Amino acid sequence: MVTLEQTLSLTHDWVIDRMHKLCDEGYERIEDAHAIRLEFDEWLDPNIPDHNVYSLEYIGEGSDY
Repeated sequence: MVTLEQTLSLTHDWVIDRMHKLCDEGYERIEDAHAIRLEFDEWLDPNIPDHNVYSLEYIGEGSDY
């Protein structure tokens, strides 16, 4: 099973990659990249040393729920 830390790292990398790809597609996609930037603003701010992350317990096959 993938850990929460791995999921957060994957998501962070996806956000950066997606913004770059959108900007490379041309001026008309810059607003889309900016919208993603705003959505993940706290995650991408290098001046914030720690983040409070809340995760729900896995609910599904093999779980206690």
